[in-house]
Amino acid sequence: MDNQSQHWRIPAAYLKLFLQHVVAENLPLEDVLAGTTLHLDELLQSDQTVSLGEMQQVVANVSRMMAPGWHLALARRLTVSSHGPLGFAVVTAPNLRASVDALLRFFGIRGPFLWLAGAVEGDEFVIRLHETSDMGKERLPLVELAILSLQSLIERPLGREIHGARIAFAYASPVYRARMAEVFHAQLDFNANRHKLSFPAAWLDEPCVMFDHAMHGYLLALCEEELHAAAGLLPAEIAVRHALLTRPGRLPNLADIAATQHVSPRTLIRRLKRDGTSYQAILEQVRKTLSADYLLHSDMSAASIAYRLGYQDPSNFGRAFRNWFGVSPGCYRTKRRNRLSGSAP
Repeated sequence: MDNQSQHWRIPAAYLKLFLQHVVAENLPLEDVLAGTTLHLDELLQSDQTVSLGEMQQVVANVSRMMAPGWHLALARRLTVSSHGPLGFAVVTAPNLRASVDALLRFFGIRGPFLWLAGAVEGDEFVIRLHETSDMGKERLPLVELAILSLQSLIERPLGREIHGARIAFAYASPVYRARMAEVFHAQLDFNANRHKLSFPAAWLDEPCVMFDHAMHGYLLALCEEELHAAAGLLPAEIAVRHALLTRPGRLPNLADIAATQHVSPRTLIRRLKRDGTSYQAILEQVRKTLSADYLLHSDMSAASIAYRLGYQDPSNFGRAFRNWFGVSPGCYRTKRRNRLSGSAP
């Protein structure tokens, strides 16, 4: 279990779903909570959070007692209310575009082991899921529950199941693959280079069946408060990377990020220096990671990628990319795609 697992905090509401399930399965709660500092009485407090590490431990405990794929039974428990203000902000949005905007910005509060980045690519809208920490043996259930949550939070605004969408997982098909088809409503692919959910871009303009302008605005404000509180609890380096990854195309500067943490830019600089890094170093790392991902797994032009990563001049992006990878963006895309397809270089 890595150190970040202890920094990330997750709403206890999700752990309560686990406990409801194990009680229904007649599993002993003391065994389910073994190896954690969690106590049932404290978990009943609705505003409590737990560490990602403790969540992983609970998942590991249950996985030892139940057959692979046990977590898929939780799909029916993942209701709008399970996701707190974010769930209700999503369903009260004016259209799916606004719902997805809320998901991209705030999903990390609810599932901090994954960050989302979304973009229109051709006639599809693609949401990529970036893993932020080592989830160990609990990777599959955590990733699949997160994507089931995404599925639910897209279906509820639309008022229908997302048939016609596609979900890709960055691992091999598990032994419970047939059961996945019962709870996932999109086409499933495995052995992908990145977890992603894609659907027709035309869906973005569809109105949400539960649109409520006043309520949506109020709930977005609550989500902002949760985001600021979460950022304030994270080490400076992680908080900055989070802020950059959740706002592709609108990358915040250091002053913007400092404001979200309620500190001065000078204080944030000092905290980053103490962590052995800087805003510019983290920004370069994020840009390097996302640029390679977009070139390999999207049809966006190099210029579009440059603007999305905050470069006003595409030529500056080209120079930065050559420094990172030793070749131009176009050459990188061609060589890597040829290698992946088995074609001659």
